[in-house]
Amino acid sequence: MFRPDSNCDRTDYNIILMPPDGYKLDKAIGTTYSLDLEALTAVAICLGLSEETDSKLMQNPISMLNALQKVSDKIILFCEAGQIKAPLKPTALSILLEKMVVEVALPKDRQLGRYPAFHPKTWVLSYVNKDGDKKYRFVVMSRNLTFDRSWDVSFSMDSSRMVRQKKKTKPIINFLDFLSESVSNNVKDAGKKRTLIRNMQAELADVSFSLDSKEFGENFEILPLGIGKNAYQMSEDVLFSIDRNSADSTFHELVVMSPFLSESVIADFNIAERGLSDSKRTLITRRSELNKLKEMDTENFTIYVLKDEIVDGEDAISDEMTDKMKQDIHAKIYIRRKYADVDLYLGSMNASYSAINKNVEMMLWLGTKNKYLNGEKFLKDIFCGPADDVKNPFEKVTVMDAVQDIDGDNKNALEQKIKELCRAKRKATITEDNYGKYKVTVEFPGVTSDKTIMVSPFNSKQEHTLCEKIEFTELEILQLSEFYELTAKEGEDEIHRIIMIPTIGFPEDRESAVVNSIVKDRASFVEYIAFVLGDDYLASMLEKKQIGESGIFQHSNDAMPVLYEKMLKTSVEEPERFRDIGYVLKMVTDKEIIPDEFRELYDTFCNTLKIRR
Repeated sequence: MFRPDSNCDRTDYNIILMPPDGYKLDKAIGTTYSLDLEALTAVAICLGLSEETDSKLMQNPISMLNALQKVSDKIILFCEAGQIKAPLKPTALSILLEKMVVEVALPKDRQLGRYPAFHPKTWVLSYVNKDGDKKYRFVVMSRNLTFDRSWDVSFSMDSSRMVRQKKKTKPIINFLDFLSESVSNNVKDAGKKRTLIRNMQAELADVSFSLDSKEFGENFEILPLGIGKNAYQMSEDVLFSIDRNSADSTFHELVVMSPFLSESVIADFNIAERGLSDSKRTLITRRSELNKLKEMDTENFTIYVLKDEIVDGEDAISDEMTDKMKQDIHAKIYIRRKYADVDLYLGSMNASYSAINKNVEMMLWLGTKNKYLNGEKFLKDIFCGPADDVKNPFEKVTVMDAVQDIDGDNKNALEQKIKELCRAKRKATITEDNYGKYKVTVEFPGVTSDKTIMVSPFNSKQEHTLCEKIEFTELEILQLSEFYELTAKEGEDEIHRIIMIPTIGFPEDRESAVVNSIVKDRASFVEYIAFVLGDDYLASMLEKKQIGESGIFQHSNDAMPVLYEKMLKTSVEEPERFRDIGYVLKMVTDKEIIPDEFRELYDTFCNTLKIRR
């Protein structure tokens, strides 16, 4: 169930989301704390093309365009404001991701004195087949939508007509209600986004999800935190009970796996009276978190961290010219056993005061019995055997083994500045300059000029110091976006983030310009058609340069019959693919790229078969 060295226990983010056989994506609502736009593109390929995302698809702009145009109106992805990663190589296709992304900026908590985090990592998806039958999937995980290599945990379950337990779906509906309210009026297509969420809520009202599990039966509860009156009060859960007069506070086994900690939370877990006879308590965390703890507050715990050689990962073996990525635990898992009853909690919640009491989080509770799962069995799994075995990726430590966190005060201060800027009023206006260029005026009313923060339009090298009013001139149409890059620098510390600024005045042909930047000649058009129709023969003909530059296939006598036959078959079996072709026919403006003969052929098919364009 939890073995890191087992292919059976490891899974891929995209495979979790991929539609069931015979189904395609109907709509999807996802949440993450931090977001990598390239990772969102990979998810779009998975959901739009029902294909595993490999390097070939990610490097092919034709496949990326096809996937994004299929799903850009079907996916909404919520993330923490100011936590969008700036891509190393932004492309025009990233513009199509704007439709999907909604930033969430929670107000400052007076008691906490800082901003709670929008921290859930979850998906609610619906799929539909050609007969109109729908299936639903609910996903809870600890993983953000990034390419981070840290160790995470995920869970998913599908809808079932074999069980009737609609009450257990209600927390999902409540969570979606919170997300709907988080779509502010200045978000692009706010009404459409709220409608998609409301439609999902309405459908889920009659949906039951099933574990279909021998180990857990149907013992599960969905626990959304921090969403207002319908939030689950995790601080009142038996996991956190410290009432010495309550039997709920005691346990035989407790395992806490959390990358980030609060001293008070671990101290409460450590209370001696909570442990029954021969009780065992285990804490698995990051080495950098140990400096938050005191020996007296962990004396009843055995503590483990990942070994340095595992954390270093590629860093230890890569040459200096290669990108190096460290890894650590990022999973949040809690196991509590009392006699034969076992509680398993997993999701996004760290063992920290803010996570338990203030943040927006998503957790899942699963109930089982000692014979199926307990702390000892869990530890044997993640240790890949006995704790003292050489294969164990973890090592036992004490709080005296703490290391200093590499993030300095400067970096934390810069993060705070970006959080505050994400909550400030801001807007941008586009006006057309001379000779087809554009000017963007960005306004931050009331914001004090700050030389430590630079603002830049997406995909542009122009940058200006943050101040109330900034003007960017001579911009190309493909540099116009609601994504703006912030570079915050103080001393040697520097961070890059993308924020979204409500922008008005976009030229009507901006999306067309994106498509034209990909389908820029006849060869790329034919490649697109071959990709949409799934025709390897046409694609191979393109690679061998058998396609002429005038007429559809002037120098290939057998290509037209092949194309006609493939289009005929597709029109009967998968008519929705014709809409993909129609999208490009509408967007591509250069008449030399798409021959009139092809447009006539397409119109003939649509008219004859009454395919809606």
